[in-house]
Order: sequence, then structure tokens, then C-alpha cells
Amino acid sequence: MAKTTELTHRLYTLIYFFIIFLILAYCVLNAIYTVIIGGTTFYLFASFILMLQCIFALRTSLDSRIYASLGLVLLIIGLLYTHGLDFLNHLKTIVLIPALILTFFGLDNLYKNSTRLVYLKIGLILGLLLVAYSQYYDLVELQNYYHSLHNGETWQQLGAL
Repeated sequence: MAKTTELTHRLYTLIYFFIIFLILAYCVLNAIYTVIIGGTTFYLFASFILMLQCIFALRTSLDSRIYASLGLVLLIIGLLYTHGLDFLNHLKTIVLIPALILTFFGLDNLYKNSTRLVYLKIGLILGLLLVAYSQYYDLVELQNYYHSLHNGETWQQLGAL
């Protein structure tokens, strides 16, 4: 019976990491496309930081989980650089939600309690989905802006590239 539960636990862990990888891959590809058509580079920066933070936070060693908190600091610095002290009133602060959850993975008392760990994992997926939605919203907003400038030219001729 012990081998069966170990196998299902490994399967659930693999599925969980696959879901996180898919959401982060979508965020990176969406951010790259946004940058290509003339949008902001913040989401690309944030996606790479969240990817590195996930790699460090979801490891089993405590030292690598401590490095995950640096991602939160870098994202706050990036938000301060792009929006100044008024950064908390902007839509891009949604990026801080998964970064904060990944920082909580580094705390031992939260990491060792199984029920709190499940809540953190669910919160991480929901936070990453919020980031993906906000990126999609900004991309649609940028595409609508270019569509409003339509005068018979393609968006490449409008200077987006």
C-alpha cells in the first residue's frame, strides 16, 4: 500500500509542476509577443523572475527556498522603477501575489504543515492565472489601441516593430 500512495503522490506532484510550467510558458510567450508589438517589457521581466523563483521555491532544500524571496524584492524594485511610489495602484501589482506566495514557500512552519502547503499550492496556481489574465488584458488593450489607429496600413507599418 505504501508504494501505491508514493506513486500517486509523485503523479500529483508531476501534474502540479506541469500545470505551473504551462501557465508560466503562456505568460512568457504572451509577454514576448507584447514586447514584439510594442508593449511594455515589465511582464517579460516578471515572467522570468517568477520562473526562477518557482525553480528555487519548489525545491526541497532550505537554502534554495530562501533565494526565492529575492524574486519578490526584484519585482518590487521593477514596479518602483516603472511606476514610482504609486506602483500599488497599478494593475501590474498582481505579479506580486504569486511572488509573495513563492516567498512563503521558504518559511519552514508553512512548508512543513501539509494543509498549509496545499493552500499555498492552490494559491500559487490561482495567482499565476491572475498574472496570465492581466497579461492577456494588457495585450488585448494594446491590440485595440493599434486597431483604433487603422488607416489601411498593417500594425507593422504603424511603428510597432
